[in-house]
Parts: sequence; C-alpha cells; structure tokens
Amino acid sequence: MFPNSRSLKQVNSQRGFLLPLALFIIVVMGVLALTISRTATQSQTAVVQEFISLQSFYAAESGAQRGMKALFFDVNGRQAADAACLAMNLNPDYSGIDGLSACTVAVDCTCRYQNGNDCTPANATNYSPMATADVLKSFYTVTSEGTCGENEYRAERSIQAGAFLEQE
Repeated sequence: MFPNSRSLKQVNSQRGFLLPLALFIIVVMGVLALTISRTATQSQTAVVQEFISLQSFYAAESGAQRGMKALFFDVNGRQAADAACLAMNLNPDYSGIDGLSACTVAVDCTCRYQNGNDCTPANATNYSPMATADVLKSFYTVTSEGTCGENEYRAERSIQAGAFLEQE
C-alpha cells in the first residue's frame, strides 16, 4: 500500500521541467516574430524608396529632354542656341501627369566654346566666318534635377546631357 519510493523520486525530480521549456519556446518565437516583422517593414520601405527614386530619375530625364528641345528645336543658328542656353531656366510642371505629379524639376544649361571660355552670344565676331578656330564650336551641358517625394521618402536625381553645335 505504500508507494514505491523510487517512483516518487522520479516524479519529484521532473517537476517543473515543462515551465522553462515553455518559456524558452515563447521567447524564441517572440524574437522570431519580431525579426520577421522588422524585415517585412524594411522591405516595404525599400520598395517605396526604390519607386520614388525611379520617379525622380524619369522626372530628371524628362527635364533634360525638354532642355534639349528648348536648346535646338526653335533656334536658328549657333548664336541663338548659345543665347537660349544661357537664358535657360526651366521648371516644367508635371502636376497633371500620372506618376510624376509629386515631382519637381529644375533645368539649366551651360555653354562653352571649344577653347573652354564661356559663350558670349552678344559678341557677334565669335559667330562670323572670320572667327578664330577655337570659337567655331559651342558645347552645351543641360543639367536636369528631379526631386520626388518628401521626408524620408524623398529622392533626388540629376542628369546631364551634352551636345555641341559647329559653325556652318
């Protein structure tokens, strides 16, 4: 009628074993859930930042194309192109365009002669057939800066496009 003392010792030695195991499992699962949650949040942020970065790139590229159009499309001759370049200060409005409506663009242009000096369209001798050989080409650099988004989701991209025009 008395219980075996040996079996009582086994029961007493195993008492409380599941409590530390359950605590360990809960802590490990909690850390795993926290890690997965942070990774998912960071992935979502990275996707949004990549999208905004791509938008700002396309806004800057579009601005550079508009700058080249303003430089060459309605201009007659190298002297007029030099003047158009020096006067260029474009800020195209993309508010009605899907995908670029949250973007701003600033476009400007620099002009240098073949000899490295700044263009001077007011000096007509640089454009005459008798001009020195080092001013017979004008080199243009159109710089377009696109900015999209705001705060931590803001991206800025800059594109430079180059072209030249030779005296006819």
